[in-house]
Amino acid sequence: MSLQFLLDSQELFQNRMGTDFKKLSIQESSAYLKEHGYFLMEEVMEMFREMPYHKSWKDYSKWDEETHAEQLELMKDEAIDALHFMINILLVLGMNESEVVARYKEKNKLNYLRQENPHLGYVNK
Repeated sequence: MSLQFLLDSQELFQNRMGTDFKKLSIQESSAYLKEHGYFLMEEVMEMFREMPYHKSWKDYSKWDEETHAEQLELMKDEAIDALHFMINILLVLGMNESEVVARYKEKNKLNYLRQENPHLGYVNK
């Protein structure tokens, strides 16, 4: 299984739902990106709300291993929901697996450079 499989699967689903990413105008793409960016943030927040010890004031002392395991499963479900929206964003931007991987590698290299050379400040490419 690959990232391209996820991209292709999500595109098929979105096509079924009536969204053809290749036919969106610039205005439609912008609106879609904004909407799905909000949805992505919402799913990440839902994941955090399922997280044990999320609320510093809440008493979690009665939570056992089973409860923690159940919450972890709920967090995973929310993470996958977030992934769906992230993939939609990648699709609107016209990205495929090779571009995502190449850009990830480039950004990862930059992140290492920043960590190894904090005196450089913000370095962008």
